[in-house]
Amino acid sequence: MDTHMYRAYEQVEKLTEQGFRIIAGDYKKDEVWLERKADRKSAIVRVKAQTFDWSNHLRLDAQVAYQQMQRIRQAIAAPNAEFYSIYIANEYPVDDWEHVKHPQGEGTKKSPRMHIYYLVEENEEEEINQLNRDLHLSMSFNHEKHLTDEEKEEAGNHLKNNLFQEIQEEQDERKKIFSFSTPLFTYILIALNILVFIFQITNGDSENTQDLIDMGANFNLLVMEGEWWRFVTSMFLHLHFLHLIMNMLALFYLGTAIERIFGRIRFLFIYFLGGIAGSIASFAFSINVSAGASGAIFALFGALLLFGLIYKQIFFQTMGVNILLILGVNLLLGFSVPEIDMGAHLGGLTGGFLIAAAVYVPRKKNQKNQLLAFIGFIILSLGLFIYGWTVNSSSLEMKLVEAETQIEEENFSEVIVITTEALDETDDQALIPYFLFHRSYAYIQEFEYAKATEDLEEAIQYDDRLPEMYNNLAVLYSEQGADTTEIEAIIDEGLEYFPDNEDLTDLKNELQSY
Repeated sequence: MDTHMYRAYEQVEKLTEQGFRIIAGDYKKDEVWLERKADRKSAIVRVKAQTFDWSNHLRLDAQVAYQQMQRIRQAIAAPNAEFYSIYIANEYPVDDWEHVKHPQGEGTKKSPRMHIYYLVEENEEEEINQLNRDLHLSMSFNHEKHLTDEEKEEAGNHLKNNLFQEIQEEQDERKKIFSFSTPLFTYILIALNILVFIFQITNGDSENTQDLIDMGANFNLLVMEGEWWRFVTSMFLHLHFLHLIMNMLALFYLGTAIERIFGRIRFLFIYFLGGIAGSIASFAFSINVSAGASGAIFALFGALLLFGLIYKQIFFQTMGVNILLILGVNLLLGFSVPEIDMGAHLGGLTGGFLIAAAVYVPRKKNQKNQLLAFIGFIILSLGLFIYGWTVNSSSLEMKLVEAETQIEEENFSEVIVITTEALDETDDQALIPYFLFHRSYAYIQEFEYAKATEDLEEAIQYDDRLPEMYNNLAVLYSEQGADTTEIEAIIDEGLEYFPDNEDLTDLKNELQSY
């Protein structure tokens, strides 16, 4: 009568007592997979109840087991691992089989070594002692010798049924974790973003800065004038089709996962509050006009990181490695590409993590940590806003943006005030010529040609200059009756720096035609 099943599941119980956790099992094949981490190294063990008549069959099964272990190693993110395959049998194979026990693999990270143990009743104590040495265990050899074979078979079935019932319960619990809700708001948000983009391209230019501002992009100057709603509206605007597609693909994959795990209402809190934190961070760390759903999308990344902290094992057995890889690549790109708004990304990531910790995962509570996370989110948002307000209020770059905005609105006297104050405050050689240029333009509109000429003559003495400076200065010289030679000299100087500028070329041709 077969007693190997009883002995196999008895070994599984002993391994769990030694700190191993069950990660998979096959009821029909009578095999169980276990894993234990120690000193940054994983031991992956398969216990299988089966007798092999021929060594070739044992060898083929060991090869299959090795490939399965490689897949398990990748699934549980265990790059540094060692494999152990334990066979519990009634008899040895009838032919020469000892050579099959030689370890497989090279013992490297890419090709871990797999040790094989073949336990029959005659050698079981010896093999267990070897297993103890290899895995640094202290498993004892103490079968219930008073049990009959019938009782061992019955006990084996009992152990097996209990074990697989626990495995099934764990799988059912995992399904519950990933199916708390069905996605809905993710699809609604994707549809809204697409509809808004259609509105953008049919009512203006999605890449035109002024059109973006008019449609609700995050623009620091107007935020400081009280238009705080831009923190939300900017999340629905996109710069171009590729920008929209990339964000919507990310929203689809991350959003559906978050809705399933956290539920619909928690998802909305994470998306919008995390996205707002991203917009505030953009306000704090960038003076550029910003738009896009990436801050809210990074908030979803933050929520998944929170999920990973609460369910570490499940996280790394499922999506964890891929999420961390994608997040890492995005952050690396963000720091490498200047056009990417890293303030929004990092603000959204942090805000999403904190608000996810505040609402927490379903069926779990940690009121103290939830309260601390909510307070942390408030402190983060207010701190970023206050910092952004302080920086923007004193930022000369912001004054330059303000001057440009006032020019767009034709408030030329205000432009003169702003630029004059800025010039009195700064000695930044990179900014001075631009303030002078804007002030000169305002002077021209106010018919103060002498002052405009003075500003432009000073502006072209700096390294940072614009072709329009020379163009406007040549026109001013002409308006004030300057000698043709003097006008041509300033045009030639401009062409020396900007040889391909059409306006300066046309102006010279026009001058020469007289």
